[in-house]
Amino acid sequence: MRKPMLLSGLCMLLIVAPADAFDATIETYGSRIYTFIDDNTYKLSNREITAWVRRSVDIVSSYYDGFPVEEAYVAISGRTGKGVLNGIALGEAGAVVNVKIGLSSDLADLDNDWILVHELIHLAFPKLHRKHHWVEEGLSVYVESIARAQAEDISEDDVWRNFVRGMPNGLPQTGDRGLDNTPTWGRTYWGGALFFLLADVEIIQRSGGEKSLKDGLRAIVNNGYSILQQAEPRLLFEIADRAVGYPVLTRLYDDMSEKPVAVDLPQLWQDLGVVYVDATISYLDKAKLSKVRKMITQVSP
Repeated sequence: MRKPMLLSGLCMLLIVAPADAFDATIETYGSRIYTFIDDNTYKLSNREITAWVRRSVDIVSSYYDGFPVEEAYVAISGRTGKGVLNGIALGEAGAVVNVKIGLSSDLADLDNDWILVHELIHLAFPKLHRKHHWVEEGLSVYVESIARAQAEDISEDDVWRNFVRGMPNGLPQTGDRGLDNTPTWGRTYWGGALFFLLADVEIIQRSGGEKSLKDGLRAIVNNGYSILQQAEPRLLFEIADRAVGYPVLTRLYDDMSEKPVAVDLPQLWQDLGVVYVDATISYLDKAKLSKVRKMITQVSP
């Protein structure tokens, strides 16, 4: 989740603290990620928590071919409970990710976590006007799954099971006025994710597998954009479209932002060769877009 707000006192302290005040400094692709873990009593060791942060950073760095900002701060705070509880990404005075985890969490909880990767992906995209919040959240929902699959952190089955279950929440309902004007939970998170799935499928299909959404998103970062800037979505989508060679994101944005667009999800799954029965995923490799499906989640080189 990301929303505009003032930085907390903790975040301000992180920004001005000397490097040796942090529990760990993670270096990757020339970027530095400073990690702070509060003084709560965790079941996990600081070393284990830091390893989880490093793995999440590596997943995002692999997808973007580099970490999206030169310097970032990850603050971990403990709460009563188990598992990774929630997180938020901030960019007002530096790239900061705050994550709360249960004090009783174990390694299995960290292994199953998606929240930190989701929040780190926010660092790779500028802040938008509140009516475009679906772009930010939908992007993180979609890319989190794809980046983790490409890094072999989750399986191909995990991705498509999650999408088949979740994407229906993103379809327009009665009274919908398009993604820019319908700020419901389903349209914001899953409507946005569906937008980026449709874009990825079309880019791969039209380029014969030479390009994907990833190439467009990397181009946005390579043009100097991150959570530290503000921008308009159409400008960003134009950058991405130039990188992939097709006006896919701008066209989808023009189609879906101001009016409801019904997507035939059963037909999409059929075309991709995704079969979901009794919570089990299987595939039809003779399906029209089966090669596209494989390319979406294929392991990064």
